[in-house]
Amino acid sequence: MTESKRKNKTSAKKWLFLYIAAIAVYLTAVGAVFLFNAFYNEIYDTPRVERGAANYSGAEWSNRLTAHTLAGEWEFFYNKWIVTDGYDGECDGYLSVPARWTNRSFGGKKLSRFGYASYRITIKNIEAGRLLTAFIDNAVVPVRIFLNGKQCALSGVVSKDPAKAESGRSQKTDHIISDGGDVTVVIETGYTASGGLTCAPYLDFTMTSPKYWAFLDRFAAVFVFGLAIGALVMTIIITLAFRRYGMDITLPLLIFMLCLHFLFSKDITVAIGLYGYGKVWILAIVTGIATVAIFAVHILRLASALKWRNIVPLGAVLVVAAIAYGILYGTVYTVIPALVYISAAFLPLYPFCKSPKTDKKFKAAYTAIYALTLTALAIEAIDGTGTCKFGTEYFFAVALSVIIVAQCAASFLRLYAFSRRLSRISELENEVERARLRALAAQIKPHFVFNSLNAIRAQYHKDVDEGDAALTNFAALLRSAIGAGKNEHLIDFDAEVQNILNYFDLENLRADGALTLLLDIDERDFSVPELSLQPFVENAVKYADTQSINDGYIKLSSVRKGDSAVVTIEDNGKGFDTALPRTGIGINNSQERLKRLLGADVTIESRPNKGTCITVTIPTAKKEKNKIETDRT
Repeated sequence: MTESKRKNKTSAKKWLFLYIAAIAVYLTAVGAVFLFNAFYNEIYDTPRVERGAANYSGAEWSNRLTAHTLAGEWEFFYNKWIVTDGYDGECDGYLSVPARWTNRSFGGKKLSRFGYASYRITIKNIEAGRLLTAFIDNAVVPVRIFLNGKQCALSGVVSKDPAKAESGRSQKTDHIISDGGDVTVVIETGYTASGGLTCAPYLDFTMTSPKYWAFLDRFAAVFVFGLAIGALVMTIIITLAFRRYGMDITLPLLIFMLCLHFLFSKDITVAIGLYGYGKVWILAIVTGIATVAIFAVHILRLASALKWRNIVPLGAVLVVAAIAYGILYGTVYTVIPALVYISAAFLPLYPFCKSPKTDKKFKAAYTAIYALTLTALAIEAIDGTGTCKFGTEYFFAVALSVIIVAQCAASFLRLYAFSRRLSRISELENEVERARLRALAAQIKPHFVFNSLNAIRAQYHKDVDEGDAALTNFAALLRSAIGAGKNEHLIDFDAEVQNILNYFDLENLRADGALTLLLDIDERDFSVPELSLQPFVENAVKYADTQSINDGYIKLSSVRKGDSAVVTIEDNGKGFDTALPRTGIGINNSQERLKRLLGADVTIESRPNKGTCITVTIPTAKKEKNKIETDRT
């Protein structure tokens, strides 16, 4: 086996292990909830409620619990209030709490999911003097609870009228002191469309008032509510940043949907006491479904695997699960399509784990976040459909908080990495630009040196002193050329004029003083690249042939026009046809350097035997910016 095949095989084992591990963690957590639910009484050594009674003879009032969960078989009275209305007839049968009465047969008929009811159990052999109360935490239906006929708890607005009944936080929780013997617990529900109690009541036996715990629950809910609102605001900021950089916005959209689902969840809406859960349950379901779908699309985008074959199976399961949920709604079996859809969401994780395009550490971290998200949603579904004896709100709140914070952190890390890449790209582009400009300057130097050396040689043939003078001018120009070659720094316009004079004196020696240079300098307060204007004068010296014309001249002038400095190099020499292509290196490179470094505009006007006029328009507003860029260089 070759080394490459061995590495690919090892890599395949790693991503397969990662995928299987994520599924295993999910199944273990969900299975643990069902096991804990089934053996809750054995784990905490609390009496079971069977056939409407719980025997507390010899029960351990342990410090491990401050309350016992009264889950089990309760006497059930459909559309009857046995305390408030004084009904003392027989019960319709026995119904588990938590559970739904929907489609259950009582008295030879199946019940619908609509209506109100009473539940009753007898707690036997309670110690005398025991301080007791009962309550339901985060009830999704309006309820009131009675101990020995005394109301000890009220949640929401309990009414037979569908328009008035509304769930909410516990408004009243009082204790009774047991006289010893039996205690009767009665729960009366207001009108509901959910088909029964989905939360088990608690028998509290502490000296601490449940109002205190209710306060803590409300405080925690407010804190988590604030966290979710803050995350929503943060999501808007992240989305704007993603859009500005042209990045994929599925990640901020995912965080946004997570926050909405958090806000619409039972544990927040009921605990915060803002509104009844029945009014927003559909939003909680929709945002939960959307969260799973967006997360699946997001990880497929990360893996560059967003293809029909990867997303269609999840979509098909979603459609089937939605239909099944609608059919089973109001029954305990609604948990089945919910868990099927959430479990099917692991299908898109397969190509993500398999993809070689994502970093290994990032892949492991994101797989963990994905598995934790699905686990939290699955446990929420189990709790919300009335199949859980104990509350999972703390796990759900903590898990969703961790997930939202982790996703926000991932967003900022991606933004940081993306901005670093943009910065690096910008640096590389600047470096390419500087290299291009250095290449242009490098083309000018040999061209200029060659012409200058020819002029000096000619002077030495005529007169040694004149040759020495020419060599002095050349040395000054050479220093400028060497400085220009190191980087594309800018110099004052006056310094460039001096370079032009040095060059012109050098050429005029060779022409026996026949050349004439006129200066009309009106504007001096601007900068130019070194040796960027000299080639224009050099071009006039070489090709205008002004020395053979009466009153021939070359003129350099500068004026200010608005926010620009305008430099003009003109002559009254031979001129040329501007329609013909130019092959001169000096002029072309000077134009390019002035345009790239200063944004200058260079125009050339000429006609045969009418002279030439070169106009350089330099935006002086860019002077400061160019100085800064020069310093950086």
